[in-house]
Amino acid sequence: MAAVDRNGTVRFADSGQRQRAHAEDLAPLLRAALACGDPDLVATGRGPGAFTGLRVGLVAAQTLAWAREIPAVGVGSLDVVAQQSGLADGWAILDARRGEVFLAHYAAGQRTAEPQVLPRDTARELVGSEPVCGDQALLTDPDRRARGATALDASALAAVAVATAERVASGDQPDSLTPLYLRAPDVTWSAANKGAGS
Repeated sequence: MAAVDRNGTVRFADSGQRQRAHAEDLAPLLRAALACGDPDLVATGRGPGAFTGLRVGLVAAQTLAWAREIPAVGVGSLDVVAQQSGLADGWAILDARRGEVFLAHYAAGQRTAEPQVLPRDTARELVGSEPVCGDQALLTDPDRRARGATALDASALAAVAVATAERVASGDQPDSLTPLYLRAPDVTWSAANKGAGS
């Protein structure tokens, strides 16, 4: 979570330290950010990432934006990885679990296409010899249970949020607040329940 003033100065930046305590960690961070002043825009991560974390962040941002009657914009996780790594040209990669990675390509500091999720071997072939940042070690780790260790930096999130807000202010359409899950959910309706409630 970060609070940034209109000049782009980061007034507060911090993140929760517990992986499975999104809702519990968010409240004190939100209080600290709001203590810096009244916001005129809310930016929130829209993924790709874990289902619960994305939902908690999106709901909190949309609720704050509604309560304060201010706009809300979405920020891509891989854009933050590229920002905090100083990547201009190449690929940003995050662990997607299950032997897969989330990845997006960048040229001159701009994402060239929507993020995607691919098996590690397929991603390694696609990336080739281009520069890579984030969880790049997963592309060569033979252990498919290996986990990425890249954490999103709150200051980098703030920088991407400021750039997003500037684009929106100049007339660009804001990124959707729809979460980027990139793959089908694990849970599906059974054949017996598909007709229930219709």
